[in-house]
Amino acid sequence: KTLHEAAMNKALALSVCLCMAGCTTVQIPNYIEGDHAYTHKMYGQYDRIVIAVKRVLARNRWKIQGQTRPDVYERTQGDGQNADKSVLLFTDVKQHSMVLYSSYTHLNVYVYAIAEGAQVQIRYGKVTPLLVKQMRSTRADKLAQRLLEEIEQDLVENK
Repeated sequence: KTLHEAAMNKALALSVCLCMAGCTTVQIPNYIEGDHAYTHKMYGQYDRIVIAVKRVLARNRWKIQGQTRPDVYERTQGDGQNADKSVLLFTDVKQHSMVLYSSYTHLNVYVYAIAEGAQVQIRYGKVTPLLVKQMRSTRADKLAQRLLEEIEQDLVENK
């Protein structure tokens, strides 16, 4: 009977840990710092580039949650003459459920107006809450590169 009780105690402890893991609160700020920003210069009409960015985000199921001017959060890049046209897009947070935990990802997409078109910058944020702490990441090389390539392709296809 003691072996059975030990097994029951382990099962109970595991159940409590799993329940606690599902009850964590995740704080995810909209703004992502530019530690690992993915930047690409795109040529063409600025407004068409912004439309292409929004179209590619929607096609990849990144819902735009908000839009503001980048200088609200940091010094504006690009040229000073077109700073008023620059835009910062925030996406909704996506939840990715795993067996024992979930991770949460979102994007900031900057479109800085420059004389020849726009400089598009993608910033990625990922938070994985664990029992004791939250793991954070700002790297997603393949995702960012794919999105930038799709934006370029969209501009070519929708001239």
